[in-house]
Amino acid sequence: MNNTRLLLFTALASIAILIIVSCQKDTFFVGDDLTLRYEVDTLRFDTVFTTVGTITRSIKVYNDYDEKVNIESITLRNEGTKFRLNVQGFSNGPIEDIVIQPQDSIYIFVEATVDPDAPISVSPFIIEDAITIITTNPDTIYLEAYGQNANYIPSNVSNGQFNYVSCNLGEWTWDDPKPYVMYGSLFIDSCTLVLPPGCRVYVHGGIADNELGVYNDGLLIIGQQGQIQARGELGNPVTIRTDRLEPSFQDDAGQWGGILLASSRQNTFDYTTILHSIVGVRVDSSSNATLNNCEIGFNSANAILGVHSKIVANNCLFHSSNSHGINLVHGGEYDFQYCTVFNESSQTHAVNINNYKCLDQLCFNAIKNPVDATFRNCLLYGYNSDEVWLEDIDFEDNSDFNYFFDHCGLRIDELLDAQLFPNFFENCSNCLTLSSDDEVFIDIDSTNFRLDTMSLAIDKAKVISTLNIDIEGNSRGSNPDLGCYEFLQ
Repeated sequence: MNNTRLLLFTALASIAILIIVSCQKDTFFVGDDLTLRYEVDTLRFDTVFTTVGTITRSIKVYNDYDEKVNIESITLRNEGTKFRLNVQGFSNGPIEDIVIQPQDSIYIFVEATVDPDAPISVSPFIIEDAITIITTNPDTIYLEAYGQNANYIPSNVSNGQFNYVSCNLGEWTWDDPKPYVMYGSLFIDSCTLVLPPGCRVYVHGGIADNELGVYNDGLLIIGQQGQIQARGELGNPVTIRTDRLEPSFQDDAGQWGGILLASSRQNTFDYTTILHSIVGVRVDSSSNATLNNCEIGFNSANAILGVHSKIVANNCLFHSSNSHGINLVHGGEYDFQYCTVFNESSQTHAVNINNYKCLDQLCFNAIKNPVDATFRNCLLYGYNSDEVWLEDIDFEDNSDFNYFFDHCGLRIDELLDAQLFPNFFENCSNCLTLSSDDEVFIDIDSTNFRLDTMSLAIDKAKVISTLNIDIEGNSRGSNPDLGCYEFLQ
């Protein structure tokens, strides 16, 4: 009897426990400090698609708490994306109310379908999106995939990184017919980078945040023992520009860092187009560069920045910069012939020249260097009343501040003030002073800087026998025009 009662009591107790447990509500972690752990913060699809293809990868999401965690929703940031999600069998629209058990995990499956032969506007070189995970403390996982069959330099994981390349004083020639996509910042030293005719380089920019700090990504640096030889030809130029080729990005400035020549010599750019950078080409201290028949435009700072350096430029077009088109600072040696510079900003100048470097914020201490700058047959125009600006830090002795403008069209106003350079035109031989009302270019709004039929720059240049064709290969004849374009009847 006692055994029977004991068994009955035990059975009733077990039933009661089951009833109590079954009636308990699920316990979830709550609080704004909820933190999930992710296998990666960026999921990369590192296959270069050669045909239309689909790849699936996964991300593991961990719940390290002793309570359940509820994810309100998991979504892709962009509509019409090349990526698709699947979480615990759910794949359509926002995936909602996903529960991760205590000390457990789930997988987010991501599928990418890419057609590398689709137009760039549909399938860009780098396809990017992000997964948004909504809890009380939202998270983001970034997605990256290659969208085109191209040469990705230096690798698919180099964005936001500083990458070093050397070829033991040899040459690195980018002669593959497929385009080159630079991903991250690239420092080339002990190596000559050769860009043959027709070479297309697309730079993936953005913000880099690493041990070096926060800076604009997509910076090509040529070191002291390195060189760059861009060997474009008439009708088959070298092109270096942003990898964003959608129409809405075609006149956007500052999408990648630019080209920096750091104590590098014998750099040459022939028939080279450089677009959409912060600084098109920066020629740093002790560096030199020669540019022939080049176009540099849509810069958030300068098309050309010379810092105590040596630059020669012939038949070049510099346009649509948010700061000085040509900015020559801290002295140096500069020679520009048949160049067109259009300054888009009313707060800056087509050409700025100074001979000093400030050592403190207020420039109480500065280093002075000699400057020798010559402009011949150049067209320097824009919206500012002064499109040439000069700054000599030593007003008492300007013997080493040498500038000369010969047969140039330009705008000058305040620079002629008594305390500045009232004798400017003593160093401006046969110059043409332009105003805002003058006809100069065909259509500035569409960046057509060829000369208008009524342009005052026609027949105003002098013959330079070594430069008898313009940037498009047209003969200059015996009565050449100012700037890089010869007017055609």
